[in-house]
Formats: sequence, C-alpha cells, structure tokens
Amino acid sequence: MSAGKSASNNPLRVGIGGPVGSGKTALTLALCCALRERYQLAVVTNDIYTEEDARFLVTHNALTPDRII
Repeated sequence: MSAGKSASNNPLRVGIGGPVGSGKTALTLALCCALRERYQLAVVTNDIYTEEDARFLVTHNALTPDRII
C-alpha cells in the first residue's frame, strides 16, 4: 500500500482484538505513531466500561484528541 494510492478510495478498517493485557492499546499506539504522517487515521476504542484506552492514546499523542473516539 502506498500513501495516497490504494485499490479503492474506501477507508481501510482494522480491528484489533485480544484478552485483557495482551497489548492491544500499545499496538494501536505504535501503529498510529508509524502511520499518522502518511495516512489520515482515526481510532475508535471499544471499551464499554471505561475511557482508559482513549485517554492513554491521547496522553501519549497517538493522534490529535479529535481523531480518537
């Protein structure tokens, strides 16, 4: 995949799953840091109990806060 060019203009959605403590949020942070300069990114956290993951990503500057839900 090259920046700005893909097989279609549709967004690519990636789901990251796993048990508690498996590194999902750390992986999300690493992916954001590696790709944010080349692609338009947004993160939707799916923690139905807390906003801890979203706060972690904002605190560690994964993306601007408006790109993390």
